[in-house]
Amino acid sequence: MPRRSALILLPLALGSCTLMAPNAGTADGLFLQAATGSNLFEIQSSQLALSKSNTAAIRAFAQQMITDHTTAQNQVNTLAAARNVPLPKVLPPELQLKITTLNTLSGAAFDAAYAREQVLGHQLSISLHQNQQTAGRDPAVVAYAAEKLPVITGHLQQAQALLTATPAAPATPSAP
Repeated sequence: MPRRSALILLPLALGSCTLMAPNAGTADGLFLQAATGSNLFEIQSSQLALSKSNTAAIRAFAQQMITDHTTAQNQVNTLAAARNVPLPKVLPPELQLKITTLNTLSGAAFDAAYAREQVLGHQLSISLHQNQQTAGRDPAVVAYAAEKLPVITGHLQQAQALLTATPAAPATPSAP
């Protein structure tokens, strides 16, 4: 009799594990979700840059962002899948609004806005990865954050150089 009860309860117990996503609310799970939003923004804004900009430096940077952030997102996908952390499939509204705004611009105005958003986005991403190194508990996720931090710092430096070199760019980026 106890064996029959265990067999009946086993599917219910297994089903609840997949519904609850136990790691989604941890610092590590939240980091993976936030990193996904950041990567998606970098990829989508850079795809726009490839289609809208005629500036060689902007286009080269955009292609690098697509390549690097696609690779990073593939790593995030692997980490999240192993930890049963659901990842967003679309941008959060505040980042989607930035994409929508970028899409309305062209020429030098687009280049300046794209460079400014890249500076702001990479500053935020650096903070996110630094916080993960402090608050994270999962060694593999903390290691991912540590591995990506120098890459993101390099992206920030490149974005700052683009912003400085873009004729219509303001002297300093505005806060989000």
